[in-house]
Amino acid sequence: MKILITGNLGFVGTETCKELSNHNIEFVGYDLMNRQDIRDITQFEQYVQATNPDRILHLAAIARFSDADKDPRLAFETNSIGTRHVAVIADKYHIPIVYASTGSVYMPIEQEPPIIEDFTIRGNSIYGCSKAIGEKYIQTCGSPWIILRYAHLYGREKRHHGLIGGFLERIERGLAPTLYGGKQSNDFTYIKDVARANRLALTAPWDKWNQAYNVGTGEELSAERAGQIVCDLMGYTGQIERKEERSVDPSRFVYDVSKADKALGFKAEYMFEKGLADMLKEGVPYEFK
Repeated sequence: MKILITGNLGFVGTETCKELSNHNIEFVGYDLMNRQDIRDITQFEQYVQATNPDRILHLAAIARFSDADKDPRLAFETNSIGTRHVAVIADKYHIPIVYASTGSVYMPIEQEPPIIEDFTIRGNSIYGCSKAIGEKYIQTCGSPWIILRYAHLYGREKRHHGLIGGFLERIERGLAPTLYGGKQSNDFTYIKDVARANRLALTAPWDKWNQAYNVGTGEELSAERAGQIVCDLMGYTGQIERKEERSVDPSRFVYDVSKADKALGFKAEYMFEKGLADMLKEGVPYEFK
């Protein structure tokens, strides 16, 4: 089996390539850093013809909220129209496709968590909306498809983003970390688990396709508790600066992950404390006693 991975040089792509290599699965990459752009459907089709993959794992995206907010047109052209291009070519050459989506498509959450795959999909941000539109293109593709909706991802290559990154960056600079709100919750999912979910989806039997799956831990942590775990593992015992909760944060975000468990055999191996410890084991610039 040969996998074509769009966005193979990115955060999720890099870890997924390691996972596939560890299981002797062949792959080829298609990444903007190599001047390969999913917005160019002709270029993408030529690459598919040249490499003849058995599956496509579509990761390429404008993946940060701030980047999408800064350039909505680029986010739409990449996340929505670019995904349409991938879907069209996958359909033309009869290639099954696994699409990396996001929990942001569930926003705003109007049903009571834990979140199941039948919750309303639309998104309430530029990023979330562009990924939700991408899902629609994938679902109308004639080839078999799987949609993976990742929860809040973290890992060493994403260490300066989100709550975890914000805490780490300020602690490493000798500053008090900033906590916005504290009661709101999230499902923090380690990058190694995400890579394994990608592999399991790519190799899933055919009766598990044409479905969307939540990829998370099912562990609900408040921002306050998650921040404290970061401090504990960093050995930081100083003050935490508290500010008002941001309006963009849902009050509760936690997945029901039973569907992925039953269908794909995916269950997270890294609860938050274990995953964060693994992330930090290579060392950090500062230690606090």
